[in-house]
Amino acid sequence: MSEQVPSAIPGSKRVASPAVSEQKRVKIENKDRGGKKRAVRKANSDETMLDAIQLLMRNTWLEEHAESACSQAVPESFGWTAGDKQAEAEFCRAAPVAAKLAGGEPSECELDVYVHELTERGVGVATRESPAELRGMVKDRQRPWAFQVPFTLRGEKVRIRSVRHEWGYTQADLLAVLEPSPLRIDAPCKYFGQCSGCQLQHTSYNEQLTFKREMVSRALVQANPLFAQFAVSQVKQSPLPFGYRTKLTPHFDIRKDTPPEQVAIGFAMAGQRRVLDIEDCMIGTDTVRMGAKKARENARSKMDTYKRGATLLIRETNVPKDDPSGDVTDIPASELVKDYVLDHKGWVTDVVEDLKFRYPASSFFQNNASILPAFTGYVRDELMKWNQELSGCGSDNSQSVRVLSHLVDAYCGSGLFGIACHADFEKVVGIEISNESISCANNNAKMNGADNCDFLLGDASKIFDKVGASPSNTAVIIDPPRKGSNPDFLDQLVAYGPRVIIYIACGVPAQARDLNHMYNRGAISIDGQTAPAGTKPASVYRVTGVQPFDLFPQTYHVENIITLVRED
Repeated sequence: MSEQVPSAIPGSKRVASPAVSEQKRVKIENKDRGGKKRAVRKANSDETMLDAIQLLMRNTWLEEHAESACSQAVPESFGWTAGDKQAEAEFCRAAPVAAKLAGGEPSECELDVYVHELTERGVGVATRESPAELRGMVKDRQRPWAFQVPFTLRGEKVRIRSVRHEWGYTQADLLAVLEPSPLRIDAPCKYFGQCSGCQLQHTSYNEQLTFKREMVSRALVQANPLFAQFAVSQVKQSPLPFGYRTKLTPHFDIRKDTPPEQVAIGFAMAGQRRVLDIEDCMIGTDTVRMGAKKARENARSKMDTYKRGATLLIRETNVPKDDPSGDVTDIPASELVKDYVLDHKGWVTDVVEDLKFRYPASSFFQNNASILPAFTGYVRDELMKWNQELSGCGSDNSQSVRVLSHLVDAYCGSGLFGIACHADFEKVVGIEISNESISCANNNAKMNGADNCDFLLGDASKIFDKVGASPSNTAVIIDPPRKGSNPDFLDQLVAYGPRVIIYIACGVPAQARDLNHMYNRGAISIDGQTAPAGTKPASVYRVTGVQPFDLFPQTYHVENIITLVRED
């Protein structure tokens, strides 16, 4: 190409990858295939990108026909007739461009593209067509070939290296930003653009919050177009956009051709299977960053003892000021000081306002302590608000007139939400499949004086047999893992019929899917209407609040809380 390619990407410190790294990537790609060409197949991992491409096609169609005198329905598919699997496969397997891992020459793999959309993971969806050319294609129901380009923003023109063909699109590396978006800023981290840990440092924090709110809305609408009627509130921001993470897990791999002193300790390189050496991570708290420095020193001092590599653990903890190894049980949370834990078998004490939570360093707990008071406080306030409204007592906080007397904490973990909300209920019952978590939850309840809490070992679907109260007097909190809940539990939840449900999600698409499952069972009302169901559900709910929280600034991750109230 005659045009000079900039060596660094605006908004990052990233330098174009050297050719040797591409040779290694080709080796990895062809390993165990005897040099045979990789067959492109549709995979679950493609869904995020394919959904974003379909959204781009749909939105472009709507824009093109916005001023049309006659409304036209959006086509079900572009590029092939809906339902024609053979035509779909022929298109999605026939990439019209070269790619490095498909044997393309370097000069063939570099091209300029336009970024039109972002996936829910903050990755750019680009085509070789300009916005005007794309509108013309979509108008004719044609489908462009798309490229997945990290670290880009809508409206940018960028230079890429096509790397690997997938089902209907090509993964690419970003080489240069030719026409930057006005929203692009210089990323403060020197590793941004190389490290896979952060995806959004190249735009302001306010724009990140806007993006995350949009992603929550998109997930709901993709699950069910009727969910567009749910008003998504502004994202509650983290008090700390940097320096917030209370846990880091850098890792390293041992390679035969790498001397011990040169082993990279850090996080995965963007788009690669190699580790990028990270000396300091800006999203970690000051305490965690100090711990990470010590963990790196420890690992390097005994690098010759590792055979395959390892994952390091650095967690922030709270300890007695004069005795870091002392018992925290009887010490007020306000008198504890920060320290770090490096031992996977060690114990951590987290503080949320005046509450203390103790758990094994290797187990799960929310990793942004700065936002947890607001996070747990919102759940507590939602429960109190509906307790008052359903009781008809307005601002009267008298326990004797409250409708909601019992709280169920499903997927309770170490007891965070149940204990944070216990003071407003006569009884709190939690359940978890991990014996270790249940032990921690009960010990945490005792340590915090939450004598009305009882945490039980078992599957979440079994908890409703142990509540001991009428569903009309019960609220349920569910906080499942990223994959969401399961149909059996959701059906039992609806059959039990608690008065209020608070659904907390770290995986918003899974949350939207679960909500749609309840809708299809006739258990969710929208504008007074429910979906037709074979069997009328015992309970019907309306969505009264959708509130996202940003627990992970600089990344695409967003937590979301949905409140459902039973209609009587």
